[in-house]
This record gives sequence, structure tokens and C-alpha cells, in this order.
Amino acid sequence: MSDARYIFRDCVPDGSIDIANVQPGEILQRAWSFRVNNAVDLQQMLDKGAFDPRNIVRGYNGQLYDGDGNFLAEVNTWQAQISITNSDYQAAGQKITWALMQSYSVTLTFTETVVRDARLFKKLNDSLRSNTPDAIFNFTGVVRA
Repeated sequence: MSDARYIFRDCVPDGSIDIANVQPGEILQRAWSFRVNNAVDLQQMLDKGAFDPRNIVRGYNGQLYDGDGNFLAEVNTWQAQISITNSDYQAAGQKITWALMQSYSVTLTFTETVVRDARLFKKLNDSLRSNTPDAIFNFTGVVRA
């Protein structure tokens, strides 16, 4: 059984991003949400057993990189969701209405982010100030079998 590796490229910040969530005596946690602007690369087949919950030992390894490949953050908890938009189609003389996929979007959300390089906040802040899409990131998530 092999590890399942996901590669998310061209991620841009989306929705609310916790830049600080501070509680005395607690580990500093930040929740992030990104839109993925490229197709998800699944580097192992989905049916190799890595997704059978009886076989998963741990599944928390994630790494966030900037567009230049610099390691910025370690992510312990992450989630990826695909949202699909369909249109209805009913052929003449048919009683059934088919669903035709028109588009999809991928949202990547992670928490328990350990920032390893302050360039993460600098890139985000610079992008907000300049109103240009400079804050583009890549994320690799691994489900260990």
C-alpha cells in the first residue's frame, strides 16, 4: 500500500483567513481557505487502499509553498472539496432530465498551520496592498498509508 499524495497548484486566498487566533495557554492556530486554480494532481490511484479508513495510520502531512517553491508552512489538518455546477438537459420526447456538468471549483481549507517562514504573511500583505494577484501558493498534502 502506498501513500496518496495530492498536489494543489496556483492556490489563491479565498474567504476568511485567520491571521491570529490567540488564547492564553493555547497553541496559536490559524484557519486558511484557498481556491485552487488548477486541476488537482492525484499522484496515486484512489483505489490502492490508502482511502480505506481501516488502513490509514495517519493523514496529516501538508506543506505550503510559494510560487517560487519556498517552503512557508506546515499544515497538520487540511480538507479539499470539489464543488460542481450542473445544468439540466431534457431531450425532446424524454421524461428523464439529465445533469450535465458545466464547471467545478476546488476549495482547500486547512487549520493547525505552523508558519515556518514569515514570507507567507509578507506575500499575502503585499498582495493586498498592491491589489495584484501576487499571493499564489502551492500545497502538497499526503495521506500516509
